[in-house]
Order: sequence, then C-alpha cells, then structure tokens
Amino acid sequence: MTRRISIAVIAAIAVALAGCSTFGIDPEQVLSDTAMTTAIKSRLAKDERLSTLTDIRVSTTDDMVTVSGTVADETERQRIAEIARQIAGDNKFVDALRVVGSPSAAPRNPAGQKQ
Repeated sequence: MTRRISIAVIAAIAVALAGCSTFGIDPEQVLSDTAMTTAIKSRLAKDERLSTLTDIRVSTTDDMVTVSGTVADETERQRIAEIARQIAGDNKFVDALRVVGSPSAAPRNPAGQKQ
C-alpha cells in the first residue's frame, strides 16, 4: 500500500513539473531551488544549537536563498546565516532574520549590509 502511494506521489510530481515548462517555469530550476532549501533546512535541523528553532523559514527562488524568522539573539542569527551561506555557495543570499526585542533589526542584503 505504501509503495503504491509513493509511486502515485512521484508520478504526480513528475506531471506537475512537466507542466511547469508549459507556463515558462524551468522544472530543473524548481528542483535545484527545492534541493537548496532542503539542504539548508536539513543542516539547521542537525545543528544541536538550532534544532529546536521553529520560527525559521528558508526559501530559494531562482538561486536566491532567503532565510527569515525570529531568533533569540545575535549569535543564533549569525550561526543560521553562516550555515545558509556555506550551503548556498555562489548563490545570492538574503538574511531576513530578526532578533527578538530588536525592532530595528532590518533584513540584510546579499552583501550582508542592513537594508
């Protein structure tokens, strides 16, 4: 039963991705972006200091990685950004993390400067 469901899910994804090219969406880019997001999320989950964080979002669109959410302190923000940058490599990176109690913490552009 589980195998049938898995095959059905894979088939549905394949059909959806095949349809992407019809609408001008590159299915290879979608898979690449998804793989990047998954790799970053996985690495964050494996980090014992960060594994319990629940308000962190990672998204990748057209090779631009954005990490957002709220963290307890600057050390957490820097660690998350460091991990994401390592995995993102040459891709653009946007650090949109905010430190709790720091309303002036503005998102950072790909050069790491406040916007």
